[in-house]
Amino acid sequence: MKMFANLCEIPELSRPNVFIKDKEDLLKKINKIVSDGHKKLQIVTDFDHTLTRHNMDNGDPVLTSYGMFRECPSIPKDYKDEENRLSEKYKPIEVDPVMSDEDKTKHMIDWYVAGHKLLKGMKFPKNELDEVSQKMKECFRIGVRELIAWSETQQVPVLVFSAGLGECVVAALKAANLLLPHVKVVSNFLAFDDAGAIIGIKGDVIHTYNKNETVIKNTEYYEMVKERNNVLLMGDNIGDAGMAEGMEHCDVIIKIGFLGRNTDANLQNYVKKFDIVLVNDHSMDIANAILKHVL
Repeated sequence: MKMFANLCEIPELSRPNVFIKDKEDLLKKINKIVSDGHKKLQIVTDFDHTLTRHNMDNGDPVLTSYGMFRECPSIPKDYKDEENRLSEKYKPIEVDPVMSDEDKTKHMIDWYVAGHKLLKGMKFPKNELDEVSQKMKECFRIGVRELIAWSETQQVPVLVFSAGLGECVVAALKAANLLLPHVKVVSNFLAFDDAGAIIGIKGDVIHTYNKNETVIKNTEYYEMVKERNNVLLMGDNIGDAGMAEGMEHCDVIIKIGFLGRNTDANLQNYVKKFDIVLVNDHSMDIANAILKHVL
């Protein structure tokens, strides 16, 4: 079994767009995850702009899960307009480098409550969503397929933990053939009345700043991971850094943050919260470079 004496032995970590909070600490964490092996490991990842990219090569932004819903042809224009207005109001708050997490949380709750109110009474366009999700196949980061294939072979469970719209996350993963039995999705799933109209969200709303494992305590995923005390965690938002909080049994968490918006203003905040920060990176190279040593 290989133990690393220096991070230079993983060349991907020396790239110019890679920022590391504490090299000595990261080295210890990598060595612990490698020596404990795959039976002790789980992967916890955000979906929007984490498994998917921020932008395509031509600069076009990649749709979020809510954006996929908005793209369905039968969705009325007034919903799209109001949803865009809410996004323009709250998105800058979500990525504000100065505002406290506590203040952001209040705004995020307001955003989600308003957004879910808009959905009420609408019919869910399942067939249209299946078509939109076909477009998402090209939007995943380079190396996501390898990561999912590795985790399947090594029987390492993957939690896709999303504050987006669960039906859209599932549709995109299915379209790309990534929704394998070891991949579980915890997200905001819609609730319907008997006529098939949307009446809201099932259970408690998951937003960017309450994503922690207390949300998944009673899920199928928790049963799969209660013996797995090492975590590779990935997200693109400051709030994602807390996704494994609430799992008391975790020893080591390596947190990888993808920073693709407002990069200069947010870099220092991200470096405080994540072990590794990748700026404007479209790949899963870093995660895969660490995982290939876990046998």
